[in-house]
Amino acid sequence: MKKVLTLLIIPIIIISCKNRNDGFTITGYIEGIKDSTLIKLYDIDRQFNIDSTYSSNRDFTLKGKVENPTSCRIYAEGQSTVIQVENVEMTFKSSINNLNLESKVSGGREQELQNELKKLQQPHDIVYLGAYDSLMKKDYTSNVEKQKLIKRFNESQSASQEIYVNFGKQHPDSYLGLKIIYMNRKSIPKDSLKLIYQNLKTQYKETTIAKALGIFLYEDIAKTGSKYIDFTAKTIDNNNFRLSSLKDKFIYLSFWEAGCIPCRLENKFLSKNFDSIPNDLTIVSFSIGKNLESWKKASAADKITWHNVSDYEGGQGSIKTRYGVQAIPTSFLINKEGIIIKKFTGFNPDKNLIDELKKVMNENK
Repeated sequence: MKKVLTLLIIPIIIISCKNRNDGFTITGYIEGIKDSTLIKLYDIDRQFNIDSTYSSNRDFTLKGKVENPTSCRIYAEGQSTVIQVENVEMTFKSSINNLNLESKVSGGREQELQNELKKLQQPHDIVYLGAYDSLMKKDYTSNVEKQKLIKRFNESQSASQEIYVNFGKQHPDSYLGLKIIYMNRKSIPKDSLKLIYQNLKTQYKETTIAKALGIFLYEDIAKTGSKYIDFTAKTIDNNNFRLSSLKDKFIYLSFWEAGCIPCRLENKFLSKNFDSIPNDLTIVSFSIGKNLESWKKASAADKITWHNVSDYEGGQGSIKTRYGVQAIPTSFLINKEGIIIKKFTGFNPDKNLIDELKKVMNENK
């Protein structure tokens, strides 16, 4: 199992043509919860609680209104699962013992598509999650058994992923399908991607995620050995920042987000070892989150004192897309001439990142 830590970015924002003007109502039931259990509905993309309530006899009701149908988490007793919230009447039913795999949700076209996808993936998901749980608990008696578990995990996860990608390609005229295509854009041949993009219906082609796909297909993408792509963003104090304003120094440009554990570990490592960072290296942390308060809170907790910027565009942002960021943290080391000399994906707690940066910098002076 690799120790490099990354968080796969999965932006899910759903579109429906049957939305109500007065918002949504989620009528739910969770078997096994205590009375007066706090139930929360959390907007994943914008990072805030849309609504919360307390259960009564295992029943609950959540209400609100979303500007666009969006991906949210329902939280209860430390468990959670993702649902697609649209401004429609919705129902939710599950057991608290396995909220993620057992939840049954209805309401909205895109939710129904996700239900179909979940049904296809579930046999493989059960296998790989079970293997992962056994590996984490060290529930094996020999290295042979351990290797079998690793093989089972890899094979079942790959099978689930193949179903996921194929489902996206089969349903391009849906936000769920577009999301899958966008997230797997690097593994799908560009000719196929262009054909999908060109044949999108207007209502989908105008979505943020389709525009991001268009950027990937038709604009320059940052890569090792090429000139960095300049951008303008806002600092955490709402000042203007331009990457090209940094002169005569190496730049470590790192894309992160407040809810990403590996990203936070990298931040804390850099702040703890800040005195060891070479004088001719400057750090730029680029947050891909949309919630200013979450960004500020995480930055303060991680003690970020270097350049800290964002474009507030979220998971389908144009800058993130042009830098080919698919998992976070993803970082780039740029030399004094503005050439990207190395790309880093993930954070490895067993390696000293600053030593790695010094090594690459010395090789490129």
